[in-house]
Order: sequence, then structure tokens, then C-alpha cells
Amino acid sequence: MTGARGTGAGTVQQAEASGRARVTQVGGDYEEHHHHRYVRGWEYLRGVGVDDHEMDLVEHAFVDPPGLYGSGQVAQAMSVLQRPHAPRHVLALLGEAGTGRRTAALRVLRTAGVPRERIRWLVPDWDRPRIEQIPHSRKLGFVLDLSGYSSLPEDFYTGLADYQKEAEAAEAFLIILATPSAWAPGALTTVPSVRMVRPAAREIAEAHLQHLAADRVDWLTDEPLKGLLASATRAADAARLARLVAQDEKGDKEAVKQEFTDWKDHLRDWFEKHASGDDLRERALLVATALLDGVPAHTVLEAADQLFAHVGGSLPAGGALAGRDLDARLEAIDASAVDGENLSLDAEHHGLAEAVLKYVWQQRPPLRRVLLEWASRISAPGGIAVRHLRRIADSLAQLSLLPGGAMVQSVASTWIETGGAAHRQLAVEILEAMALDPVIGVGVRKQLYDWAHQKTTSEALAAAVADICAGRLGQEYPRIALTRLRLLASRPDGRAHAAVAKAVRTLAAEPEQRLLVLSEIVEWAESPDLAVRQAGAGTFLALTDVTSDHLLPVPVTPETTDDATEAPADQFFVRGWRAALLEPAAAEKAHRHLAALLDSAQLSDEQVLPLATAVLRGHLTQAGAAELLVGSALSTDLGRRRRRVLLDRLIAEQTASLPQHGAVPGPGGEDALPAT
Repeated sequence: MTGARGTGAGTVQQAEASGRARVTQVGGDYEEHHHHRYVRGWEYLRGVGVDDHEMDLVEHAFVDPPGLYGSGQVAQAMSVLQRPHAPRHVLALLGEAGTGRRTAALRVLRTAGVPRERIRWLVPDWDRPRIEQIPHSRKLGFVLDLSGYSSLPEDFYTGLADYQKEAEAAEAFLIILATPSAWAPGALTTVPSVRMVRPAAREIAEAHLQHLAADRVDWLTDEPLKGLLASATRAADAARLARLVAQDEKGDKEAVKQEFTDWKDHLRDWFEKHASGDDLRERALLVATALLDGVPAHTVLEAADQLFAHVGGSLPAGGALAGRDLDARLEAIDASAVDGENLSLDAEHHGLAEAVLKYVWQQRPPLRRVLLEWASRISAPGGIAVRHLRRIADSLAQLSLLPGGAMVQSVASTWIETGGAAHRQLAVEILEAMALDPVIGVGVRKQLYDWAHQKTTSEALAAAVADICAGRLGQEYPRIALTRLRLLASRPDGRAHAAVAKAVRTLAAEPEQRLLVLSEIVEWAESPDLAVRQAGAGTFLALTDVTSDHLLPVPVTPETTDDATEAPADQFFVRGWRAALLEPAAAEKAHRHLAALLDSAQLSDEQVLPLATAVLRGHLTQAGAAELLVGSALSTDLGRRRRRVLLDRLIAEQTASLPQHGAVPGPGGEDALPAT
């Protein structure tokens, strides 16, 4: 049975769940919690607030070019939303990347009266867009960016009609961002759309500077910045130029230009100047400093010499005594020492480190595989840069965005299959960074899904996917991560089960995710699909293994026999244990783990006894239950005492449930106790 009602926190949906537990779903902030109901914010996409700095620019520096019908685009959007007889609460803003859709969406919501603190960016934690996962909390405004999708499923469009009604009832707004080619609803939806026109880049930069640094507006018309903003310049790039101008502390217009243009002129001139054979060692130092920006000098210098040798260079005789002093070499590559003796290009020339790697990757294609092999060597066990894997991974992930970047993913996959522990860890770091990237992340997450699903995926690669899901991917996109872990856990070969158990324990270790992860695993264990059900039972037992170093905290359960009054975690612990006990392949192990809970001194009676009572209630005739209650020679004194208490409780409950003395046969002809 389902129903809906309005609350101060948003629209709430309720449904009866198994075991008489009530499931409650709340959109948006998911603020409403009740002791006897579980608030399933998990069903909805997570929303994050808008940065105050960005919102200040929306309110004070917004440029609204005339739309297709002459009026401003925001004015056109508001005329659609505020139709006198048919107001709308859902709107699509269509445009290619760089047309200012993000800023326009925020401006529309503010103009519609949504307070800035009640505006949310929705995190697309899904593998395909689903209307039912979009929240519609009361008086909140949501922005959903679907730019990464080349097309949208039919049920997404058809579901918008019901969503519009729910949003209207909750006085909520949803702004969808999409490309014109992807938004093709036809007759499937009546949601209005506004086609975005690219604002003039010069106007955007001027408006932003009027707000950020009004005394520098004239920089845009002075050399060397004059002419940087063309008619085709993206809105985001115009805003970026204004930000660079406002943040420059030295009044160095040339440095602003170089950073805005990715230091292309600077690097072209530098490489032309350092083109002789004697300069190759300094080129190697420049690349090494770019890859390892912020790393101690001895590590960077050794890595640079290894790169120099890898391309056929001959190091001078004399080792560390040979060549120029460090200061002279740093001056040659425009680097500096920071925090003692850490080397950096970015400290004096912001963005130069990333620009160097991009420049070399694009201008010297034959060097690409050399760079990857060199990065592999210095990060290997015993390698000079083995302690700086995250820095190397982030650098290489940036290269994956460039033409030829698929080579990075290919090499990372090879490292997972054939490399040592350090290379494998580096590959995991690279793929994780790629999966979180706003540009290529959708495609990489799809690749992780395919690897998890394919029967031919090796154990090493499956374990790597599990590790990626346990890391930053699982923090930002927990539903996406758990979907891939479910596929891995359901593999019939069982190769990835240990890695999945470890990954799920890691995700559940985060207090804010614990209940959500537990609920997902229990749903696996209750699935009608045999493989998923067995995967869920096994994973639940891994989460609740008292011998594990990462035991999922067992709640203190109220002394009650009414499931409806259980706290959320209690419900899922009971459901999970029952599902494991009912699954033939997991029942024996489930009884062993439950016995270990009874014997464990780590847990209090208040944690163990009510839980065990609720789990075994109605299941005393199941094979293994008697052995559990009797115990064994290995049972602890504490466990024996708990078993006596547990058995007394279960017998008392069973006795209380029997028909009273003198009862007559009940409906359906059930036998009652004989009267005397």
C-alpha cells in the first residue's frame, strides 16, 4: 500500500515493507525522521548547495542576452513558468556547453522566488536518468544537468507529467539542462523549453569584473589581454578570465594572459629556446616538475634524470657533483622551491604544471607512451616517487581528457592485469580520477559497469573495480558504486566476493552512508533473483561478521516485540539476518555468525539479545536454530548465559501467542488448546 502526503521537509511517500516495517521516502533535504519509520532519501538524487561566491555573481553580474523572441532569456523562461492559467514548475534550458545554462538556471530560480539557500544541484548518481529519483521537496529549487547524455529514455519524458504535478503541489521547481540534440521529447511531454543564446563574452567578463574588481575593467581592452575574448568564446571562459584578472596579486597582465591561454605562448617560446642537445636534461626536469609539482627536490631531480636516461640521454660523469646548481636549474625552467625544498611550477605561475604536461602530450605524440612508461617506473615498488601516487594519478587523468587520452585508460588496465602492487594502486587512482571527471566521467563509469558485468573480466580487474567503488567514487556516487559492487558480488565464479565485501565495509564505515548502504545490501538479500539474493546474503554476513576489523556497528535495540517500532538500523539488521537464514546457501554461515554475536564480549546484551530474539522469532524450527540455542563446547560463558535468556524469551513469546485456556476453534478450523 502506498500513499503521499506533504510535510515541512518535502513530499513524503510511504510504503509498507516486509516484516511490517514502514518505508518513508523524502525528497530534497530529507530532514524528517521518525523513530518508527525509515526515511528513504536513498531513493532520490542527492542535492548539494550552491557556492555563495557563484550565487553572488548570479545576482550581481548576470548577463541576459536577448533570446529568439527579443526578450531576455530569463524573462522568456519566467513567462513560461508563470503563465496565468497554467503555471509550470519544470523547465528545460537547451544549449551547447558554454552558453551559460548553469548561471541562467540559477537566475531563473532566484527570479522565481526560491531563496539561494534552498537551491540544490542534483548529483546524477544513476546509470540512466529516472524521473522517480528526482526529489520535489517543498519550496526547493533543483537544477539537473543532463549535458553528458546524448539522448534521454522515453520513460524519462513520460514521467515528467506526474513530476510536474508533484512539484506544483510542493511549490518546488526543477530546471533541466540539456543539449538541443539530446532533448527530443516529441509528443511525450509538454514540459516547456527555452533555447539558450550564447552571451557576448566581453559583456560577461565586464559584468563579473564590475562585481569582483571594478578598477580593473579596463584590463580587458589593454594589451596583452585585448582580443583574448572572441565572439565564439564560451561563457565559462569569459568568467574565468575575469576571475584571473581579479585574483592577480602582482598586477601582471602578461601572466594573466599566459594562464588564460594555458601558457601556450610561454611554452612554445621556452621549448624553442631550449632546443639543443644540451637542453634535453632541463626539458626532462621541466616535465618531472610538472608531473610531481610540490614534491621534494631530491625526488623530482632523480625522476627527471630517469626520464632523461629513458629517452637515450647520457648523464654526465660525476653524478650529483656534475652540472649546474639547483637554483640555476630552477631558474631555467621557471620553477621555485616552496615549503622548504619542494619544487613547484605553479607557485609562481599558476596552472603551468598542468599546461606543461598537456603541451608535451599534444606537441610530441611519440613521447606519450614514453611518459606513461616513465611514470610507471618511478611509481613502482622501490621507485623514487612511489609515495606520490595520488599526484601522479591526478596528472595522468588530466592527460586522458586530451586527444589520444584513451591510451591512459589502456595503460592503466594493463597495470592492473600485469603490474605489481604499486602499479595496480596507481592504475586504480587514475581510473578513479577519470571516473569522477565531469567531462569523461560518464563514459568511464560505464566502462566500470561493463567490467563488473562481463564474465570474461579477470579477478584482478574485478578487484580493482571494487577498490574504485570503495574510494572517492563511492563517496560521490554511492548508488553507482553499489550497482557495480552488486554485479561483482553476483558473479558465479566468486572471484570478486572478498573484494566486494571489503569495499562495502569501507563504504559502510562512513556514518552518513551507513544506513543507506545497509538498506541496499538488504534489498539484494531479499531480491527475487537468485544470484543477487545470494550475493546480498553473503555481503550482509560480511558486514556483520564480528571477527572483522570493520564490524558494522550493531545498534542498541529497544526491548519490544513490535517491528513497527524498531529504529531504522534495527529493521535492516533483522531483515538482513532473516534473509540470510532463509537463503539455503548462506543459512549455515548465518547461524555461525549469529552464534558469534551471542558469544562476543565486544557487544552488549542490549545490542545482542533483542536483535537475536527478533531474528529467530518464528524461525525456531529451521535447521540450525536448535544448535545455535544450545551452543557448543566453544561457546563462551557469556554466550551460554545469553542463550538461556534468549531461549526463555522465545519460549515466553511462543507461550503468550498460544490460544488462552478454554478457547474454541478459531476461524478456518484451527485447533485450539482443549478446555478443562
